[in-house]
Amino acid sequence: MRATSPGQPRFLEKINVMLAIDDLTMGGAERQLVELARGLDKSRFRVDVVTLFPGRPLERELEGQPGIELSSLHRRGKFDFGILLKLARHLERRRIHIVQPYLTPAIFFALGAGLLARTPVKIVTERSGLRSETRFGENVYRFCEDRLTRFADAAIANSKAGEAFLRSRGISPRKTGVIYNGVNPERVTVTGDEVARTRARLALKPGQPVVGVVASLTPAKDYPSFLRAALIIAEAVPETRFLIVGDGPLRGELEAETARLGLSDTVTFTGQDARVAPYLACFDVAVLPSKDYEGCSNFLLEAMGLGKAAVATDVGGNPELIEDGENGVLVPARNPERLADAVITLLRDPATRTRLAAAAQRRFQAGFSLQAMVQQYEALYERLLQRHGYVLRSEGAASEAPVREGVRPS
Repeated sequence: MRATSPGQPRFLEKINVMLAIDDLTMGGAERQLVELARGLDKSRFRVDVVTLFPGRPLERELEGQPGIELSSLHRRGKFDFGILLKLARHLERRRIHIVQPYLTPAIFFALGAGLLARTPVKIVTERSGLRSETRFGENVYRFCEDRLTRFADAAIANSKAGEAFLRSRGISPRKTGVIYNGVNPERVTVTGDEVARTRARLALKPGQPVVGVVASLTPAKDYPSFLRAALIIAEAVPETRFLIVGDGPLRGELEAETARLGLSDTVTFTGQDARVAPYLACFDVAVLPSKDYEGCSNFLLEAMGLGKAAVATDVGGNPELIEDGENGVLVPARNPERLADAVITLLRDPATRTRLAAAAQRRFQAGFSLQAMVQQYEALYERLLQRHGYVLRSEGAASEAPVREGVRPS
């Protein structure tokens, strides 16, 4: 699809947007893609969601949604590079105006396909504020993606730390900007009956302290440090229960480590659940022990939205959400002793816990609505298309709503 010549605007009835991702398993980036796809104004936007691999749980939230086309390219393993041409044909056939991929390697394939198909607007998304530990294959894709990003119109992070990470890789500051994650109100709303059923299912006693994590069971979340901290906490506050909400490749290994530490009776692995608010509502302290790959954490935002005191590691975008001592507590990464001390202090000091939780909820309400996130993307899309000579007929001109921190695409 060729952009129009300067001075010859092309009027569009609707803007066709493609959001591409590896798959729609339950994760932070996947959740944000789904919320954006559902939230975009369907009177102005048609949305294609394309996955490399099919059959993941979050697909159910998009199936049958008006104005959203869900499809998969059915990639056949990591050496299936024919997916590039397949995606380019999809972009041309669907007459896509904007392609916006999430995560590696979808970023590589979607940007490359966008160039082949001459898609007018290409947007890179960065979901991490820190990547100190990567595998060889990821580094190869990252190298290629960084070069392809030179041809993108914008590179949008979900945290200032993520924007700094983009710039550290040579991405022009003129292309970068920040749009923080937005949270669907449904995810921070819970009924008393839901909480009661969850507590009963988990056999939580009235008044029993609960410390929990909601995150994928992957190396970046540093669950070993959480378990070592749990051992210290359990000695200081013996009645404490620990909940790990989520699933992932390390589950078996972590369950074995829990048994080795003698914590099997106090640590519960709940598994994956699309509805996490009832678990969060049971927490007295929410803990995010990440050591890597942390941008704008959905878990932290949801804990804040539900009025929970949080202890998080001082990595990536966490300090942008949690101001130490004001609306939560920050501790060094990979330091179970400091993590345990912070949690013990909050468990023993209900007044401080309540103060931090209330401040966290105010912070959430002031800046992380789903509506605000969606509106910022809509404004960005219209502005970038206008630079390529496209104008949405119903609007006549691009919206002026700002992207946080500003974006100055070339």
